[in-house]
Amino acid sequence: MYKEFYGFTTYPFALTPDTHFLYPSENFKDCLFYLLHGLQREYGILVMTGAIGTGKTFLLHTLLKKLDEKTHAAFIVSSALNSFEILQYVSKEFKLEITGQSKAELLFNLREFLFTHAMANEKVILIIDEAQNLSVEVLEEIRLLTNFENDAKKFIQVILSGQVQLEEKLKLPELTQLSQRVGFSCRLIPLNYEETKAYIENRLSIAGVTAPLFTSKAIKEIYVHSKGIPRVINIICDLALLLGFIDETREIGHTIIQEVMQDLNVYTPEQLRRRHTRPQQDTDVVRARRFRRPRRWAWMAALVVVSLLGAGALWHSPLVRHKLKESMTRSEQNSAIVVPPSPAYREPPLLSQSLAVREPPPSSR
Repeated sequence: MYKEFYGFTTYPFALTPDTHFLYPSENFKDCLFYLLHGLQREYGILVMTGAIGTGKTFLLHTLLKKLDEKTHAAFIVSSALNSFEILQYVSKEFKLEITGQSKAELLFNLREFLFTHAMANEKVILIIDEAQNLSVEVLEEIRLLTNFENDAKKFIQVILSGQVQLEEKLKLPELTQLSQRVGFSCRLIPLNYEETKAYIENRLSIAGVTAPLFTSKAIKEIYVHSKGIPRVINIICDLALLLGFIDETREIGHTIIQEVMQDLNVYTPEQLRRRHTRPQQDTDVVRARRFRRPRRWAWMAALVVVSLLGAGALWHSPLVRHKLKESMTRSEQNSAIVVPPSPAYREPPLLSQSLAVREPPPSSR
């Protein structure tokens, strides 16, 4: 595939939260600082929010790598749990016995675990991703866990990470006690144009290619369509490199990005505020519908790769069928083309299809 064609050591725009590809924008560094500082100050609850695709999970994985050996962390990635299941999950993460136990026994064993590590001057952290989906009951149960403390310190600290709807949920009257215990709250925001450019170049460099692959006009096109959201940037760049490989071109220009966008159905937030202190209700989702002009085997392999990456993609259009026919005619073999069914989406699609174009700064910058 295109990894060998461009000389990459790994795929530069995969959707997994690989911290080797860290690009710390100013806002990213601020949020990471707030969380680390809050843990150091032993605040009971810390909150981080952001629109879909802005890098919340990536930041949490970065934070985990910065914790020392005296810090024990449980990372809950599924928020579709009730209060009892949360306790079971946490107990399992901390390797506590849970078979046949009641909620009271789980709490007692957890308290003993927390007390033991607190007396050894060790930290215990509970991180919950996608926390906007937690019910009021579960959030209140999590607050009660922070009651495990003595006069000097909290026995457990909680980081709640979720979409911006979490900010609104924490304002509910039923969660007043929880919101009053939040030590720090921060929001991840999209990249600006210069950060988008640096983000792309950083990923290419880490993947082993320092020579510019994307022209300046191409990067501007990417910024306009992605709104600076890292996950959308990754999807656009990945498909552009695949198209460049199919066309056997070593440089990705703005026309390739335009062709990619013609076959992508993209929704990004129309109004992303640049301040992390004000709540907003927006999400983004990318659904790839169609593509064009693949070679036979590159096309089949690309579908498998993109499906495994979770991009939720199916290119299926008359243009594709026409190009496939052309490709097959040119080929010496006549094997059948097999197009797999569309995989399930990782996030639910939004209804709106309009794009709010935020122009990048002039090329002189």
